[in-house]
Amino acid sequence: MVASVFSTSKFLGHFLAPALATVASILIMLRPALHWGLVDRPGGRKQHKGDIPVIGGIAMGVSYLAAMLWWSPMAHGQLYLLTGLMMLVALGVLDDLRDVSAKKKLLWQCVAALVMVVPSASYLYHVGDLVGLGRMELGFLALPFTAVAVVGLINAVNMSDGIDGSAGGLVATSVLWLAVLATLAGRNALALELVMLFGVTIGFLLFNLRTPLRRKAAVFMGDAGSMMLGASLAWFAVNISQTPAPSGLTPPPIVMLWVLGLPVLDTMVLICRRIRQGRSPFSAGRDHMHHIWTHAGFSIAQTTVILMAGNASLGAIGVLGWLAGVPEFALFVAYVGVFFLHRSLANHAWLASKWLRLHKQEA
Repeated sequence: MVASVFSTSKFLGHFLAPALATVASILIMLRPALHWGLVDRPGGRKQHKGDIPVIGGIAMGVSYLAAMLWWSPMAHGQLYLLTGLMMLVALGVLDDLRDVSAKKKLLWQCVAALVMVVPSASYLYHVGDLVGLGRMELGFLALPFTAVAVVGLINAVNMSDGIDGSAGGLVATSVLWLAVLATLAGRNALALELVMLFGVTIGFLLFNLRTPLRRKAAVFMGDAGSMMLGASLAWFAVNISQTPAPSGLTPPPIVMLWVLGLPVLDTMVLICRRIRQGRSPFSAGRDHMHHIWTHAGFSIAQTTVILMAGNASLGAIGVLGWLAGVPEFALFVAYVGVFFLHRSLANHAWLASKWLRLHKQEA
C-alpha cells in the first residue's frame, strides 16, 4: 500500500508544486521583508550575523493553503485545520513584528487549536493500551486533552527552532513517517496532504539549512512557521490515530509519540526541569538537545543532521515496532525509558557535552 502512493506521479506533483511555490514565495518576499521589518536582528541569545528575513512561515503557510485548496477533498475537517493554521501564521507575523506577550500568544494558540478540532470533533478519544489492560478512553476529557496536546506540540516545535535547519528538519522527518502511517491505514488523501506539507517544508529548508554551498541560513521560519508546522503535526497525528482505518491498520497513539520524536521529548524534559527549578516552563535556556551537540564541538550543520537522524530513528522504532506486533504497553515502557535517558542528558548537559567532545576528538 505504501508503494501505491509513493511510486506514482501523484507523489511528485503533490511534493514538487508546494515546494516550488514556497521557493517562489520566499524569493518574492526577500527584499520587501527588509522594508516590512520582518527580519531577525542579532543580539542577546541570537548569535547569527546580519539581519535575516523572517518570512519562511508566511511562505510555507501561503503555499500549503493554496495546495490544500487545490487538491484536498476537504472531507475530514481540513477546512478547519487551514483556518487554525492561518490564525497561527497571522499571530506569528504579528509577534515577529511587535512581540506579542506570552499570555496573549498562549490564549490565541488555544483558540486556534479549538477552531481546528471542535467543529469536526477531531479529538483524542483514547490513548491506546498503555498498561496492558485494554484501551484507555478519555471520555469527557477528550476535548481538553486534545487542546493541550495541540498547544503543547505547537510550542514543542517552536522550542526546537534553535539552530539553522533544526525545526524544519525535525518536522520533515516526522511528516514522512506520518505519511507512511496514513498510507498503511489506507487513508491516501491524508497521505498526499502530508506529502504537500513535506514539500513546503523542504522548499523552506533550501533557504534555511546550512550546506557546503550555504554557510548560514538565508531566511528563518519565525513563530509563524514553527506554530503552523507544530499544529499541522498535531492535527494529522490525532486524525490518523483516532479514525478507524479503511485498511484495518489504525496506528495507536503511542506510535505517534515515537513519530513526533525529539521535539516532544525535549520539551517534556525541559518543562519538568524548569518547573523543578521554579522557572517558567517556556523560559529561554541553553539546555536543549541541540545545545549539547554544539557545545561538544559539532558544527550547526552536523548537529542538524544528527538530530534529524535521531528523530527519524525514533519514528522507525515506533512504526516498525508496531508493524512487528510489539504490544502498545511495551512501546510505552520503551518510550518512558528513552524519556529518562533524554532527561539524564539534559540534567547533565555539561558532562554530556564533555563526553561527546572527547569521543569526537578520538574519532
